[in-house]
Amino acid sequence: MLNFSTRFKKFLILSVMTLVTMGQCVFAQDYNSYKLDNGQTVIIKEVHDNPIVTIDTWIKTGSINENDQNNGVAHFLEHLFFKGTQKHPTGEFDRIMDSKGAETNAATSKDFTHYYITLPSKYFQTAMDLHADMLMNPQIPRKELEKERKVVIEEISKTNDNPETKLYENMINAFYVNHPYKRKVIGKKEIIENITREEILDFYNTWYNPSNMITVVVGDVNTQDALNLIKQNFNRKCKNSAQNPKYKTDKNIEKQIEILAKDKVKTGYMMIGFRGVPQENRADSYALDVLATILGDGRSSKLYQTVKEQKQLAYSISAGHASMKDDSILFIRANYVPANKDKVKKAIFDEINRVRNGNFDEQDITTAKNIIERDTFYSRESASNIANELGYTTLVYGDTKYYEEYISNIKKVTKADIIRVAKKYLNPNHAVISVMLPESAAQENIKKISSIMKKEPVVVSTDKNITKYLLPGDITLIINHNKLNDIVAMQIISKGGNYIEKKAGTGAITASAMMKGTKKYSSLDLSQVMEQNGIKIAPANGSDYFSIAVKTTRNDLPLTFDLLNEIINNASFEPQEIARVKAEQIQNIQKNRDMPASTAFEEFKTAIWTGTPYGVTGKVLEKTIPTIEKSDVLAFYNTVFCPQNLVISINGNVDDKAVIDSITDIFGANKADNKNVQRFEYNKYKNLFKPLQSQKTVKKDKDVEAAWLVMGWLTDGVENKKDIAALQVIDSILGGGMSSRLFTGLRAEQGLAYQVGSSFAANVNQGVFALYIGTNPQTALHSKNELLKQINILKKEFVSEKELQEAKDKILGSFILSQETNMEKASTLGWFETSGRGYLYIDEFPKLIQCVTPSDIIRVANKYFDNNYTFAIVAPQKYLEQFK
Repeated sequence: MLNFSTRFKKFLILSVMTLVTMGQCVFAQDYNSYKLDNGQTVIIKEVHDNPIVTIDTWIKTGSINENDQNNGVAHFLEHLFFKGTQKHPTGEFDRIMDSKGAETNAATSKDFTHYYITLPSKYFQTAMDLHADMLMNPQIPRKELEKERKVVIEEISKTNDNPETKLYENMINAFYVNHPYKRKVIGKKEIIENITREEILDFYNTWYNPSNMITVVVGDVNTQDALNLIKQNFNRKCKNSAQNPKYKTDKNIEKQIEILAKDKVKTGYMMIGFRGVPQENRADSYALDVLATILGDGRSSKLYQTVKEQKQLAYSISAGHASMKDDSILFIRANYVPANKDKVKKAIFDEINRVRNGNFDEQDITTAKNIIERDTFYSRESASNIANELGYTTLVYGDTKYYEEYISNIKKVTKADIIRVAKKYLNPNHAVISVMLPESAAQENIKKISSIMKKEPVVVSTDKNITKYLLPGDITLIINHNKLNDIVAMQIISKGGNYIEKKAGTGAITASAMMKGTKKYSSLDLSQVMEQNGIKIAPANGSDYFSIAVKTTRNDLPLTFDLLNEIINNASFEPQEIARVKAEQIQNIQKNRDMPASTAFEEFKTAIWTGTPYGVTGKVLEKTIPTIEKSDVLAFYNTVFCPQNLVISINGNVDDKAVIDSITDIFGANKADNKNVQRFEYNKYKNLFKPLQSQKTVKKDKDVEAAWLVMGWLTDGVENKKDIAALQVIDSILGGGMSSRLFTGLRAEQGLAYQVGSSFAANVNQGVFALYIGTNPQTALHSKNELLKQINILKKEFVSEKELQEAKDKILGSFILSQETNMEKASTLGWFETSGRGYLYIDEFPKLIQCVTPSDIIRVANKYFDNNYTFAIVAPQKYLEQFK
């Protein structure tokens, strides 16, 4: 995997200072750091909340250590580590890890490359053995190298079709002329096409030494056992010691640079960058983090409020501060109507100048610090996030001190510090502006639903830590008690989603507009209260249900319920806000089409689900959204929160009675006085879903470097549990990871694609099983035939018991990983209950998977994978003619 730019630091960094308001030991210093005899740094942190462990080894090398002759070698080498060792031949690493349900990948950036595994902790020893062997003893067989060369070239083509990647690279090229940061991490096609195995091994031997490595282990392990295992597996002293080269530097630009690129896009893109500080200037780095947050993180931020909300010039705008070892960049990104380009630029610089002149208050600073602190707190729920943050900060800053002291140093940042760094670094003359443009360049009746008589809640069932209640109005409430931390996650689900829309898109418009102000809070006030307290409330509409995802803490739960009450019962829905949301939705449709893969899936989904709630795509929405009026939004809003259609799933350390009282106050009892609202039943809509009677082919002409193909079949809905389980196993066999049949057959052996796989979506009334590939347009027809070939093999030949069990183990391992955080658990239990399978399906699911037999695979493959499939392709016109 390629990492083009470092993510915002506040998402990367995790403090370990004690924070009383956020639980028992969320920021306690409870990890150990070691320096081994071979020079390797080892960091181990025990986290026993879940039976999960992450191994993450960071190499102090990336594109920064390349030259003009081997640019891209670090990324190419990253791919080749998975191609076998003397102990583990080609494919064995992927096969074993996939069979354990592991998530494995790697990322290359400018300063580093890292390799990581997250899996059930019972397989820790196996994973460490494979991980170390892969890094210390790569074989890089010539045959595998040539296959992967094709894959990397396809990846380069794919990134060349990404407008935001081009935007970023254009900015980087303006900043750096001498420093190696100027080079693309992914490299150039002409270099990758010709680089030799000897050149690749030379790079490996120079930089891949234990003394140049940081290995981080986080999770359900014993520290001493883990340390001994690392010593045993990385037991090698290398001839070359760690290197610390110095690189040519670039003076900051003295005159503003604007780079205008035109491409086949539908919307305008802008990235404004300012160079910041190298890693040793930590004081300014902290201040720049807070400055970036004030400018463009969150709905109450300066840029969001002025450029997007007040002036309505941009559909999206954000700011961040990305750190590298030798420099950092504070950048601002915006997406807008192309005609607004100059206005957007002026509005951004006007706001920057206001901040430079001190036109912000202490509340802005407090809000920014709270956002950073709370995001840090939420991030730390995941072992993989902790490992990522520890590894990144140790590599960039040289020790774990930055990790430990980050929050305390953020708290020390003053208004004077922010003004100082804003004046020092955000000089308009020092800015690079990277731009991309298209080549052509009724009566209000909000009904409060809580004013109805109450009934007593009933305990329906209890299982382990989970209690299911039936509340007044027939609200289903599921509480999963978790006292390991003070994070509280809530998923509020209302059955129906697209089904209950009179006009497609009304649910999505409602979800966005209900956050734009209430009777008690203006849009800005609502954003400020949420961000000052780190409360996340995110409404969304989907095919099967409308939902509100909520993340907060135990102490802030009363305030969170107060906000929910306002949003759910008292949203103001000002006409101008609805109009802006509609325009944003249309713009997002256009923006998504700038990505060829998104276009292919849109065409596929539209064709296979025409006329159903699951076929609401951009092609449908661009016609219906302009017709949506405020009365449509109010009608949906007054219908969607009908109590008898609600499932509320909560995961965290909560008091049941207090939660029940708050929910009852918000949603009320039986909404019997509203004759238009009935109990929603998915079964009543089954007649909308018909089997395909013939093959469908959709061809989309687009001038792209990589063609995208999607093909798929309709399946039964979730109530057919046995078939669903078999289809999930088939998905694992065909496209589940680097040992899957599609990956090994089409990518590893034939080099047809960088990205290939399968996807199974199990909706309530009907599912879809799809295959996809991004490939060279010249090999598109061959790729389609190869996809069908894999399907035919599955229909005729029994899967071996070994492959079958490995596919099952991967599913079950992934299922464990998917339940790591409170939000993930709340969402899973809520979905299972909503879809009719019940929350106890969380225990039934593994059993169903284990019961799938080779005969089931053949039976289900022949049942669904017939000739009546839907096929969509996005490619240049001359390559479309060969498809009938």
